Amino acid sequence: VDYWVKTDDDEAFSAMRAIVRHEGLLIGSSCGSTMAGAYRFIKENNIGKGKRVAVLLADSSRNYMSKMMCDEWIAKTGFDVESMHKAVNEKGFYAKHFKL
Repeated sequence: VDYWVKTDDDEAFSAMRAIVRHEGLLIGSSCGSTMAGAYRFIKENNIGKGKRVAVLLADSSRNYMSKMMCDEWIAKTGFDVESMHKAVNEKGFYAKHFKL
């Protein structure tokens, strides 16, 4: 392993929901974590225009419709639903909220 990135659950769930909403890919929370880590890596290493980053998305949301995709479950488990919605829907909020 050349590089390792830690992500938190709220960051992973927000990334997952953003990809589902904006890209139409029905991914699960593991992929959300993978994308959150990739985004963090890209930002921290100033990877910009003309560069490519490959990310493998290896799960689906099939088993998560009543959990990570459900606002009631998110709130019941102690996560901030409002911040998650803002991270998904408001441009720039994700980066600001997760300090990227």
